[in-house]
Amino acid sequence: MRRVWILICLFIGCVGFAPALTITAATQTVTLYLHGHHGNQRSMTPLMAAAQRQAEATPALVATVAPDGQVTFRGHLSPQTPRPLVQVLFTDNQMLDYHHLRLWVHNVMVGLSQKYGVRKVNFVAHSLGNTAVLFYLLRWGQDRQLPRVTKWVSIAGNFDGIPGMHMQPQRNHLDPNGRPHLLAPDFRQALLLKNRFPAITVLNLYGDLADGSHSDGRILNASSRALGFLVAGRATQYTEQKIVGPEAQHSQLRLNPQVAARTNQFLWPAHR
Repeated sequence: MRRVWILICLFIGCVGFAPALTITAATQTVTLYLHGHHGNQRSMTPLMAAAQRQAEATPALVATVAPDGQVTFRGHLSPQTPRPLVQVLFTDNQMLDYHHLRLWVHNVMVGLSQKYGVRKVNFVAHSLGNTAVLFYLLRWGQDRQLPRVTKWVSIAGNFDGIPGMHMQPQRNHLDPNGRPHLLAPDFRQALLLKNRFPAITVLNLYGDLADGSHSDGRILNASSRALGFLVAGRATQYTEQKIVGPEAQHSQLRLNPQVAARTNQFLWPAHR
C-alpha cells in the first residue's frame, strides 16, 4: 500500500511541475518576401508594411544572399514573434539563371531551419522572384529535411518568358486547355519536372493594363497565367486574379493596395 501511495505522489508531482507548452519557431509559419530582377531592399517593403498594418505581422529578419550563395541573416526571430516576415535580398539582382536562383532560396531555407528552427514557410514573390520560388519547389519542395512550404503568392510572375526574349512574341496566348501556345525553354524544363511540385496552396496575381496588350506592360498575361497549367493536379488549390488599370503595371503591382489586401487575406484569413 505504501508503494502505491509513493507512485501516486510521484505522478501528481510530475503533473504539477510539467512545463507549459510554448510557441516555438518550429510551430510558426514564417513568410518570405522575394524581389524581382533589379530589385533591392525597397522592392517588397510596401507589401511587408501592409502585412504589418492589416495582419499584425512582424518584420523579423533580412536574409542577404551573396553571389556565391552564402547567406547572412540580420534581425531577430524568437518563439514569441507574431507572424514573422523575412525579406530575402539577392546581392546579384540581375541573375536570370534559375539554377542559381533556386540554390540561393535553398540556402536561405537551410539557414532558417538550422539557425532558427523554422519548419513552415510561405512565399510572396514579385516578377523574377517567382522563378526562384518555382524552381526551388520543383527541386526541393518535397524535401522533408527542409521547412515545409504551405502557401505561395505569385505577383507578376514570368513563367513562360518575356516578350522579346525566348522567342516569345506578343501574340502568345493560352490554348483552351490552359497550356501556353508557345513554350519558352525554362517553361519546357519546368513541365518535365511538374510531378515534383508539392501539394501547396497558390495565389497567382497578375496585371492587365487594359490597353489591348494583354500584359502588365512587361509580362504577357499568358506568361503569368501559365503557372496554372504547370501546377494543375499538383497544387492543393490554385487561384488566379487579374488586377486591372494603371496600378496593374508590372512594377506598380508591388505598390497596389488591392494586391496587398488580397495577399494578406490569402496568407492570414483568420485574422481578417
